[in-house]
Amino acid sequence: MKSGHPKNKPFSPLLLLLTALLLAFPEAQALGADGQQTVLLAPFAVYASEDSGEIGKTAMDTLNAYLMEVEDLQVIDGSAFLPSGPGKPVDEADILALGKARGADFTITGSLSSFGRQVSADATIRDLNTGGRTDHFVQGRNRENLPAVVRSLGEKIVLSLLPERKISEIRIRGNRKIESIAIQNALKSKKGILFDRKRVSEDIKGIYAMGYFSNVEAEKETGPEGVTLIYAVEEKPLISEINLQGFDDISRGEIEAVMTIKTRQILDLDRLKADVEKIKALYHDKGYRNALVSYEIEETGKDIRVIVKITENEKLYIESITFRGNRVFTDKELKKLMSTSGKGFFSFITDSGLLKTDQLTEDVQKISGYYHNHGYIEATVGDPEITNDLEGIYIAIPITEGRQFKVGNVAIEGDTLSRPRQDLLDNLNITKKDYFDRQAVLKDVDTLEEICNNEGYAYAVVSPEIVTREKEERVDVVLRISKGIPVYFNRITIAGNAKTRDKVIRRELGFVEGEGYSRDKLQKSYMKLNQLRYFEEVNFQTEKGPDESLMDVNIQVKEMATGLFSIGAGYSATENAIFMAQIAQRNLFGRGQTLSLNAYFGSQTTNYELSFEEPWLFDMPLWSRLEAWNMEVDYDTYDLDTTGVGFTLGYPLFEHFKGYVEYKLSRNDVYNIENNASSYIKRQEGELTSSGVTLTLMRDTTDDWMFPSRGSKNSVSVEQTGTIFGGDAAYTKYSLFSSWFFPLPLDNVFNIRGRLGYISPMDDKDVPVYERFYLGGISTLRGLRDVGPVDPVTGDVIGGLTMLNFNAEIVFPLVKAAGMKGVVFFDTGNAWESGYELGDMRKTAGVGIRWYSPVGPLRLEWGYVLDRKDDEPASRWEFTIGMFM
Repeated sequence: MKSGHPKNKPFSPLLLLLTALLLAFPEAQALGADGQQTVLLAPFAVYASEDSGEIGKTAMDTLNAYLMEVEDLQVIDGSAFLPSGPGKPVDEADILALGKARGADFTITGSLSSFGRQVSADATIRDLNTGGRTDHFVQGRNRENLPAVVRSLGEKIVLSLLPERKISEIRIRGNRKIESIAIQNALKSKKGILFDRKRVSEDIKGIYAMGYFSNVEAEKETGPEGVTLIYAVEEKPLISEINLQGFDDISRGEIEAVMTIKTRQILDLDRLKADVEKIKALYHDKGYRNALVSYEIEETGKDIRVIVKITENEKLYIESITFRGNRVFTDKELKKLMSTSGKGFFSFITDSGLLKTDQLTEDVQKISGYYHNHGYIEATVGDPEITNDLEGIYIAIPITEGRQFKVGNVAIEGDTLSRPRQDLLDNLNITKKDYFDRQAVLKDVDTLEEICNNEGYAYAVVSPEIVTREKEERVDVVLRISKGIPVYFNRITIAGNAKTRDKVIRRELGFVEGEGYSRDKLQKSYMKLNQLRYFEEVNFQTEKGPDESLMDVNIQVKEMATGLFSIGAGYSATENAIFMAQIAQRNLFGRGQTLSLNAYFGSQTTNYELSFEEPWLFDMPLWSRLEAWNMEVDYDTYDLDTTGVGFTLGYPLFEHFKGYVEYKLSRNDVYNIENNASSYIKRQEGELTSSGVTLTLMRDTTDDWMFPSRGSKNSVSVEQTGTIFGGDAAYTKYSLFSSWFFPLPLDNVFNIRGRLGYISPMDDKDVPVYERFYLGGISTLRGLRDVGPVDPVTGDVIGGLTMLNFNAEIVFPLVKAAGMKGVVFFDTGNAWESGYELGDMRKTAGVGIRWYSPVGPLRLEWGYVLDRKDDEPASRWEFTIGMFM
């Protein structure tokens, strides 16, 4: 290249043609109408790794469509006049010449780039009148967002061409209660963007959707800085008062709780109508099926007053429940399956007799399941027909029973387990049924899946296949096992324990990382964590680990307050009024330890006790308890003051079995002895030191601590006081306790329990009178008190060295909804100076009520003496209740 001489640019034939057009038509005008701007849009150059032609066409179509929708803008598609197609570069001189030839005010050129996940677009606007130039650039991610990127570029182009179309301000007018910023947040139009009539129309709809306005209008003012948008709104009136009228049996609070409209809110008629229906539903659930609810609206200036009028009418109870079409099962049998029932004696306390539609729907499902579980697989239970009049509610349930099908062939197929298949078959519920039982099949499916799970197959599936043989009226059952691959516990994570230490939780788990999966271990671990009573909630979540053979366990806990300060009062037949106080921490420093201070004050007994429990001594499942106490008891003929300390160790020996070793050292002072007291008591006047060890073996398999329905509690203990352990007292005490629970039909439970005791004096020393056996009271012989040997001279009951006591009772549901139980019992037992005289067993019988009430466990029982003596009352009430404040 020679210096001093510019390089000659090739002459464009198109440029020559356009120059000729300008010379031939010097008076050419823009194609746009008056006030419009005309632009020539040239095809953009495209730089892309692939599909450049498709990218260019998509972009130009999008941009051309966007610009053509803008008012006051006339668009000339340059691709119709230029030889280059979309995506190919166009000579800038050709574009400028074409723009002038077509009478355009501006030309728009640009390029698109798409490499990897990045998409960008740039545009250059040339002013053909002034020669000015404006550049714009936008970018985004992913090719599928190309249209949005191009539209964003188009908006910048329009704002450059038509700056007077830019929104310079948005005003809200007419709002008194709703803040302007809240309304503006509902707008799509924003300050600084392009004015768009469609967008304004959407804004009006958005303001209406807020629900606060009865009228919305938009106005546009154009100024030198752009467009000012004004939204004029008319607010709906506020609710100044909600007046409830006519309610009596249902409180205002209950009614307001179901309502969504509130004072100082804008009235929403749809919500008001919905609230009226909710109030009706509330009254229906309370038994007021004929209740009427309506509303009125009164204007009070610019606000309104809502009046809700209620006519309760009489509460209606279910008068009758009948069935149509039932031949196999009687009405009485079907009614026992239902929670819905007619009006009863305790309806004033409970909801019995009230119609609850959700509960009735569940009852229909129970009845249907009952038929299917007795072989009536074709049975259908229709929708209940409910009618009512001024007297009550009447329910009729239609039933189509169909035929009864027997169990046919039962087989287990598919994968094998460690247990023999015949053993699995023999233990299936369905094989023990004469008639097909759907519930039994479901239980068998769960049982087989649990067996698979406990062998490490976490994703095992047991699919039941039911084949009906219509002619034989039999149903064949095939349980197909697909156990999948063995799974192992992978990672165990614990969350939510801000206070409780991880190790306190982990030591209760029955599984460790790397061990084979077991559903049974998961369930037992969940129960153990709940039994700690450190947490309000315990959730176990399992999820697949790094591969299908590994499973992660996530344990989420929500801690509860384990500190306790309580003051209580109660009553017992022995102590009369009692008062209690306790300060305790059941999870001391998050270590699972318990520190407790208790005080007990009764008419005869005062007791203070300080105790400390460590459930895992030396990081072993070795339960330990250290305690100290001071107790004063006012007996009939003497007083007792006892101060002592004790230490107990407990260890789980086998499943359900625990062993305990307890040592106690106490100082006992017998004083204030009456002159007419027994000589046995008088010999023990003064201080006496006791030192002894008790060994206990306990087994507990019950299913509930308050109202067990199955299982048993058994314990045997031997206490050795004195001899090698020192002290002033010397004796051996043997105790045996056994209690068994058996479920009966209709949620009844039979309980039989027995106690046996024997004390052997040693070293020719008297057994302390307060350590001897006494029977009588709510725990042993209800209806009697102070049963045992008496002093032949004074008649004082001095207790026995042997004791035998049996209790038999049937506990039955009295008021299910309230959790109240009834009891019928028979008690027998006695205490003797030596031996066991089965012919000298005192006997009582009676009835009672038990209730785990909101104020604590309550027992009210009446015992009648079957072998009454001359100086004894015929019966006695036994009553205990604990109340915590």
